[in-house]
Amino acid sequence: MRPHPERAGTPVAFAAESAYAAMLRDALADENIHAAQLIIPGAIRPDAEYSSPAVLADRLFALHTDRDGFRHYAAPMPE
Repeated sequence: MRPHPERAGTPVAFAAESAYAAMLRDALADENIHAAQLIIPGAIRPDAEYSSPAVLADRLFALHTDRDGFRHYAAPMPE
């Protein structure tokens, strides 16, 4: 989400993946196909409040069923 000078490749790839997913969402909306993006800051850990596998599974299922918006965050983004 935020560029970092020590890891330049990650933001570039993220921007490309994000743009591609948004284009898919727009192109496939008339066919009732929904594409969304879930941003997971940090590591996925069993003990994490926002990014444990169980919490993420519930969040992904909600994205699938609710079909509300495009970009979603698994956790509040730090300032």
